[in-house]
Amino acid sequence: MEESKRDEASVEKEAAPQATRLMLFIPQSMKLLREETISVKALTDDGIVDTARDDLVELSINKESQTCFKNGEKAVKVQLNKGEADAQIMTGSVMETVIFRATWISGKSPLQSIVTNILVGGLLI
Repeated sequence: MEESKRDEASVEKEAAPQATRLMLFIPQSMKLLREETISVKALTDDGIVDTARDDLVELSINKESQTCFKNGEKAVKVQLNKGEADAQIMTGSVMETVIFRATWISGKSPLQSIVTNILVGGLLI
């Protein structure tokens, strides 16, 4: 009886949805010359964070942009912890469209990358 309960628990654990993609979470309104936090999360097809993921991910910003990561670089590697990681960026002194990219490097299984454009220092009307 106890063995069948263990088997059921392991089947439920195996059946839990697994992450298939990365998603970036970026502040909607970024002002100039400010430090901001961006997040990357490993999501299932249902949009739920897969807390079993501890993958290595590269976050990057287009080279032409004034915006950069806090260390002054245009790319950083972050380790997901329970499916999530944060990075600090510094915005530039001019209004610009910044291209953010999250790319899976290594981990349990490949995750789909994401690229998004964000307006820094202005408002969309």
